[in-house]
Amino acid sequence: MKFIDYGFVFTREESEALGKVLLDVESHPYTDYDKFMHELSQLRDDRKVPTRFVDFCETSMLRDFAKEPFVVIGNAPIDPELPRFGTENPVHDKYQLKKTWVAEGFLGMYALLTGTEMIGHLSVNDGDFFHDIYPKESMFDTQSQKTLKTLKFHRDFTNHFVCPDFVNTLTLRDTPENEVYSTFTVTRHAVEELSDRDVEILSQERFYTPFDDVSTTSMELGRAKDHPVLIEGQGAKVFEGRTEGLDEEAQGALDRFLAALHKRKQVRISRPGDSVTFSNHHVIHGREVHEIRDIESLKQRWLLKTHNVYSLQAFEGFFLPERFGVVNG
Repeated sequence: MKFIDYGFVFTREESEALGKVLLDVESHPYTDYDKFMHELSQLRDDRKVPTRFVDFCETSMLRDFAKEPFVVIGNAPIDPELPRFGTENPVHDKYQLKKTWVAEGFLGMYALLTGTEMIGHLSVNDGDFFHDIYPKESMFDTQSQKTLKTLKFHRDFTNHFVCPDFVNTLTLRDTPENEVYSTFTVTRHAVEELSDRDVEILSQERFYTPFDDVSTTSMELGRAKDHPVLIEGQGAKVFEGRTEGLDEEAQGALDRFLAALHKRKQVRISRPGDSVTFSNHHVIHGREVHEIRDIESLKQRWLLKTHNVYSLQAFEGFFLPERFGVVNG
């Protein structure tokens, strides 16, 4: 397996300086998101962010994400005190117990510096722009980011009507006692393993994927549309174990594509302060749980996550009337 390396690593001094600035942010990212982002933009404009990081973020957006889809940052600032949540309703516990916003501030600042915008979905944490990869008891056995088990290869919001351009995660608490890998495959690498006929089949509307398992499990989105797996300029729409071919030939091509994803996968073992961004259109990702030695430690593994788009205006018609940037679904 190939490991994905860092593209940028904060020095200790840079991380501490930015962390101190973000620790002083007073606006609440969950109850007053717009004010929170305005406060971050003021910090940016007042040059409170390390220059080397500002330059890196701006330069990183000039790349061809089809060829270089990963942006990995090390030693990013995180909150000095991280509360532990129960597994019955960890989101509610977060609202009650988390009192500082360093992690949220870092991901928000990253969005500002890269010129991207965060987008929320009502079906995930009721539309929070910052949400968690944190186990939840009612979803331990699902194929969602709140599972305790292996999360198979997928694209976030695989067949949803609003699919984000980027996925961003920041590791807050890892689980070194257990063997857990984040897995990634660049779509074009997997396609290189396929025959022309398989590519042709996978480019046709001969596949079906139900909507993702989400945190708001009571929400009904109806039946998703049939779709191609491979879409020109948009990578792949696939969720291993959930996407299915609608006929025998389509299923055979899908099976070979999934095998190619595993053959060409890359991995990371993320540590606290690791920030991983990747193009949701050009990367299929997952999580493999190989060996559990301490189940309680695994239940406390915590990554903060955002979905970003190039421009919210492209999706305006899907937003809740009273919550700009939050998709009604």
